[in-house]
Amino acid sequence: MSKKKTHSGMIGAKKGWFAGAILLFGLAVLFGLYVDQSTEISAVELKGHYFSTEDELESAFESPVGILADSVDFSGIREPLKTLPYVKDVNISMGFRGTLTLEISEREPIGLLINGSQKAYVDRDGIKLPDRLEKATDVPLLYGFSVEPIADTLNSQAFEQVRDFLVSAKENSFGWLTISEVTWNEREGVVALSHENGVKLLFGHENFERKLSNWEAFYAEVVSRKGIESFRNIDLRFRDQIVALEN
Repeated sequence: MSKKKTHSGMIGAKKGWFAGAILLFGLAVLFGLYVDQSTEISAVELKGHYFSTEDELESAFESPVGILADSVDFSGIREPLKTLPYVKDVNISMGFRGTLTLEISEREPIGLLINGSQKAYVDRDGIKLPDRLEKATDVPLLYGFSVEPIADTLNSQAFEQVRDFLVSAKENSFGWLTISEVTWNEREGVVALSHENGVKLLFGHENFERKLSNWEAFYAEVVSRKGIESFRNIDLRFRDQIVALEN
């Protein structure tokens, strides 16, 4: 009988401890929210940006420094920032010491559009991005697409195929390292030039992951033995064979 009472007592104690912990956690959360919302903003911290400059970001919104957090329209900070070319999204958090942190998520270029002397980066959504010469990034050159007007989004079937190819190439580190230029035409689909010697590589219209894997295997088994300079073009469009035209 005494054992049964002891066991019940232990269960009751555990329940009481658990309920107390829940209560304390709830109070801590409520207190934290209260402190955050009633804190005066003392500084704004920008994080996560590379292509966007500090001056560009800071000039896009009105500084909330000196204002209580619960009086700030945070959408009035987030939305103007998202109109900047490289800003894809903004996460806003408030610290206990009054620092408002703006975590910037930027658009990532997957290619550099080239049309004569005109240049612009483009991301996987077809959004054109200004060429920041002081912050160049190593991406393949893309030919055959319009650079101007930069406000226009690329959404053609041709770009979608090139986009799918570039995304697959980036996931395949070998493909990304060995391809320097990319274009598209109706008959051949995606056409690339190798980084070494500018050998023409034909990838066609689909199944780019498999074709990039085939390119990697062909390079390891054949190109590494004969030398890249031995080839004029390599056709990877077929499922069961690779057709290589040698010099």
